[in-house]
Amino acid sequence: MLIARHITTLWGRWWFIPFLPVVYLGFVYAIGDLRPEHIVIVAAIVFLGVVNLQTKTLLIAAIPGIAIGFGYEIVRYVRPMFVTADRVLGCELRDLEIRLFPAGPDLTWPEYFAANHSAALDIFFTIPYSIFWFVAVAYGILLFFINRPRMGRYLWTLAITHVVAFTIWMALPAAPPWYIGMHGCAIDIDALPNAAALLRIDALFGVGYFESFYSRAPSVFGALPSLHCAFPVVGLVTAWRDSGWKERFVHIAYAVWMFVASVYLVHHWLLDSLLGVTIVVVVYAVIARFFPRGTVGN
Repeated sequence: MLIARHITTLWGRWWFIPFLPVVYLGFVYAIGDLRPEHIVIVAAIVFLGVVNLQTKTLLIAAIPGIAIGFGYEIVRYVRPMFVTADRVLGCELRDLEIRLFPAGPDLTWPEYFAANHSAALDIFFTIPYSIFWFVAVAYGILLFFINRPRMGRYLWTLAITHVVAFTIWMALPAAPPWYIGMHGCAIDIDALPNAAALLRIDALFGVGYFESFYSRAPSVFGALPSLHCAFPVVGLVTAWRDSGWKERFVHIAYAVWMFVASVYLVHHWLLDSLLGVTIVVVVYAVIARFFPRGTVGN
């Protein structure tokens, strides 16, 4: 009774809002697709929604970020309706890459790095790929306490960038370089996701982390654009106008690190990464133009 009164005090007649994700939990359980991350994320949402006014405020501010997570889930289930083998860009994208950014005769940069790598570089470029989600969550929470308007700009830019990327994934599906290296130009719509060069890290440390993580990817043919590269660039563009050069340098270094990693690890063509960066810049320019005093959610 006390708990119910506390929740009603926080949310009023909308007391059910923080419990809505539990419905999705029941859905994925019913179809046999319940995963540990589902339980963790839903538990975190419910926790934030019922503890106190400040956690409720954090939950509401984080809605664009939460929507991204559910967006990935939607992509997982609708992909078969839109992505067919005859629509996937395979060697067409590789050929364009060679014309624009050749690493040598009939050689792309992902292919170059697939043949020229080292354990030290593997570890170095694995770091941004390992931490980008943790960085995004931690950075968003930090901004909630020190710069809430920037948090809004950051999360809404990230969320709208994902909407654009998901749309492109469905409208213009593209094979990543690791797929072309493994399967050639023939498109197998049932091909399984692969961690590519990150498998070398699994082998180096005797673990199966990346193999397991990437086996749950929502789409094999979602290389264009690169959302890995989008994450740090969103941090950069949304921090630019109210940060000093030291902070800007950190954002720039992180963005460059991720950009090179996406190609070195054979996950993306340069075209994928450049498109990811371009989308972020355009999305933020639109937000800044039409919401100069705040963000979409204000």
